[in-house]
Amino acid sequence: MDNSISADQIEIDLAKIKERVKAVNDLPLAEHSAEFERIHAQLQQALTNLDGV
Repeated sequence: MDNSISADQIEIDLAKIKERVKAVNDLPLAEHSAEFERIHAQLQQALTNLDGV
């Protein structure tokens, strides 16, 4: 199994994502949805990187 990351895969820092989730409460309520969408996209990319898809 090749565990290398290809050039089109983005390195995801899960610790930074956790900090972003914690920081959502500091954002105006109107921005929560957009921030969760961005976080969700990063988590999806992390899973894609793990799966090698």
